[in-house]
Amino acid sequence: MKRWLSIPTSTLGLTATFAAGAVMAATVPRPEQITLTNGNSIYQADLLRFSLDQSWLVDGVETLFTDLYFLNLGNQPQRNLRLEDLQLVSASQPASNQVNFTFSTFGGSFNFALESILLGGAWGSDRATRQETVTLTNLSNDWLDVRLFKYLDFDLQFNGPFDNDNGFFAGNTLTQNDPSGALATVVVDQTPTAVQLSPYGALLADLYNPPASTLQHSPGPLKNTDVTAAFQFDRSLAPGESAVFEFVMAVQRQAQTKTVPEPGTVIALGTVAAGLALLRRRG
Repeated sequence: MKRWLSIPTSTLGLTATFAAGAVMAATVPRPEQITLTNGNSIYQADLLRFSLDQSWLVDGVETLFTDLYFLNLGNQPQRNLRLEDLQLVSASQPASNQVNFTFSTFGGSFNFALESILLGGAWGSDRATRQETVTLTNLSNDWLDVRLFKYLDFDLQFNGPFDNDNGFFAGNTLTQNDPSGALATVVVDQTPTAVQLSPYGALLADLYNPPASTLQHSPGPLKNTDVTAAFQFDRSLAPGESAVFEFVMAVQRQAQTKTVPEPGTVIALGTVAAGLALLRRRG
């Protein structure tokens, strides 16, 4: 049975660009279509919004469904911001396994910078790692309350069931596993304000949809379900101050026949419950 998630399409009328009238060069990485490669691993993502094209192949096996950041600046009640609501001010890909992006509010008072590095393993090792560094900078002349969210949805059995995983958060580490022996971990360099584990659907919808939401601290364990997780970090930044967050994500799978999954998903475009219906890439 396919599942649907209703997500509205409004983006506060903002568009990610370098500057008014600027054209992005073909050689500059696009945040809505990044590709990193290293060793046995390929990572593809749309950093700006929910997308069915997100993927993390390890030895040809899919391990990821969604990985997104959300923000709330100054306790805005309307909804949490996505990166598509910000302006792209710089982008680079210094190596095939690394990208760097900086986004800014359109008034230029706040920056969100992301460095993403893929560290693939040897072919046949069934393991790989991604490292991400997020830097939040207050460029205004006033104190700024900032709330950062990181949402993750690992799919450790892309060609099998997704509703039998277990997950928990302890010691600044999120751990998720399934009966096949596949394992995913996310290590955070600092204690989150809240961590929420939830079966697929409600958590992503709460972060995506208005009004702006905060997490309900529920670190698990969450058992025998389609596990999703989100971290929340609340910070008050003085003028000119930055906050830096480090995430290390690792996946490990049992050795098995390596096959690249067939595209099994069609994006259904239409209005459902006053929003864009996104077809869940799961059976």
